[in-house]
Amino acid sequence: MNKTRTAFRILNTMIIALFSLAFLIPMLWMISSSLKTTPQVFTYPFRWIPENIRWVNYKTVWTSKDLPMLRVFYNSMFITVVSTVGQLIFASMAAYAFARIEFKGKRFIFTMFLASMMIPVQVTIIPRFMMFKTVGLYNSLWALIIPSLFGASTIFFLRQAHLGLPNELVDAAKVDGANHATVFSLIMVPLTIPALVSMAVLSFISTWNEYLAPLIFLTKPKLYTVSQAVRWYMLDEVQRYELTMAAATSSIIPILIIFIFCQKYFIEGIATSGIKG
Repeated sequence: MNKTRTAFRILNTMIIALFSLAFLIPMLWMISSSLKTTPQVFTYPFRWIPENIRWVNYKTVWTSKDLPMLRVFYNSMFITVVSTVGQLIFASMAAYAFARIEFKGKRFIFTMFLASMMIPVQVTIIPRFMMFKTVGLYNSLWALIIPSLFGASTIFFLRQAHLGLPNELVDAAKVDGANHATVFSLIMVPLTIPALVSMAVLSFISTWNEYLAPLIFLTKPKLYTVSQAVRWYMLDEVQRYELTMAAATSSIIPILIIFIFCQKYFIEGIATSGIKG
């Protein structure tokens, strides 16, 4: 029995390793290509480690006079951090209200929030464009930040995390004279940190990788995000693919760092925030 279980675990590990390798190969190809020249990128057979590693490709994209990655990173980081923090603040308060406060029309309002999750983002692009153009937010980083502050999926997920906590905690706090603000800040928020971190990671990745909204609302190069910078190098007349790969490789560094440091809380938050009506 033990031998069968051990063999099954080994087989399972090998299958997972093969799938992991399949996902890693494109990223490894991108990193390898970013250290070559354009002709070397398309040589056959493909060489994973070039003879002359060209770190100068990264220096070129980071110090470019036309579109330096340093400025692009600042734009994307500002948008992502403000959007993520703001979304967590608003979503956690709304989730607490939907989970712990009884008020008239709560189920209907929550149902409308869930219904909004089924509306494709592309449908709202034109109305948002017209509205931001009218109020003067076109070609502004706030045109990307404001819509992302109110995420229905984040509210839903955090509501489930609140519902997963024992009602006795809230009841005991109310007996001691605590109001909703105290219960929310001192009890619910600390106990839902794994769920908050999970939503922070997902929100960070989603906002950092956003392509359509920056393409529509940001037309000035000084306001470009990382996704626009990668596209800018792809559309360059010279077609230096190694610079495109260097820009793309640079763009994934923050995501890898965030996931590595938040992996424990991310997995815990996903595992413990079960569906509860």
